[in-house]
Amino acid sequence: MSMEIHCLSDRQLNSIAGWQQAIDSEGFALQLSSTRPFQSLNGFLPVQSGKTETGFECYHDDASELLVEYDDIDFGHPWEFALSFCWGANLSACVAAYMAAAAYAKATDGVVFDTAEGQILTPQRAAECARQMAVQAELGPIKAQRTG
Repeated sequence: MSMEIHCLSDRQLNSIAGWQQAIDSEGFALQLSSTRPFQSLNGFLPVQSGKTETGFECYHDDASELLVEYDDIDFGHPWEFALSFCWGANLSACVAAYMAAAAYAKATDGVVFDTAEGQILTPQRAAECARQMAVQAELGPIKAQRTG
């Protein structure tokens, strides 16, 4: 099962370096691979999340098609650009994608659309979600305690 989120904005960053600067400004321990130019992102993007090598798929999508596909969602206005993130059932990839999307959305005055939740998130809320997921990932699975 794959998961996806989308960053919607009216402007784009010009480079991986600019995106990395936005990630660093958020204080995230995430390092994007800089082996491909930003404009040619169309598939798996390797990242280093803390000490973990992971990654997610990253695509430049047509924002107008995305808005039509999710016509039941109020996106606020017709966004010009969409940067999409996809990953499988891997918590480290999920955390990395959320960190990357939150930082990108903040740098471009955009929003993050979580398709699973059907919610539009401010960059601040997406960053909070990323931080919460990172804490959960470090704690590992929480086991239920028996009572009685």
